[in-house]
Amino acid sequence: MRMFRSFLIGLFLAAIGVAALMMIPSKQADAPMPWQVTLMPDGNTQVFGIHLGTTTYRQAQENFHSYGKTAIFSQEGLSPSVEAFFSSLHLGGLSAKLVLNLEVAEAQIQGMMSRALEARLQNSGAHRYELSNNDNASLILAPVTAITYIPSVRLNAEMVKYRFGDADLIEADSINPATEIWSYQDIGLTIRINDDEKTILEYSLIK
Repeated sequence: MRMFRSFLIGLFLAAIGVAALMMIPSKQADAPMPWQVTLMPDGNTQVFGIHLGTTTYRQAQENFHSYGKTAIFSQEGLSPSVEAFFSSLHLGGLSAKLVLNLEVAEAQIQGMMSRALEARLQNSGAHRYELSNNDNASLILAPVTAITYIPSVRLNAEMVKYRFGDADLIEADSINPATEIWSYQDIGLTIRINDDEKTILEYSLIK
């Protein structure tokens, strides 16, 4: 009986020890920030752990520890694009929406559009095609060619200049003159700044 009681006490203390260890916060790895852009040997950039033109959609999901949702956008006069959306990511303490453009052959895109579950007209005039499960799965190895990053915190011109330096070119948006477009050509980055709208950062292939 005494041995059984000792066993129970030991088991209880061990459980408390395990619980205490679980309460200790683990150190989180530093997450890449939007201004940490690296020019890679092939002439393209790497940001958020994504090497544009090389990193696949699957690798991006692994980097973000999140699954995106894919769709095709088609608009008259423009080539259709395949995009993957992450509605809420937390990178380095910053919350943001993120969109990846995926490289997919034109013939494959047309086939996906023909098999789409539905096509919805967007406010922009584009049609958004919801992909079938099989077509969605087929995109897993598609390379990422562009990133659109929309932080929840609005960045003003002073903040952008502090983090990214002087832009190569600053011009007003032809559609919305209140929006300034800052171009950093050496790293394939454009930043749309508007005091009344969310800041939009777009990273694209250079070569």
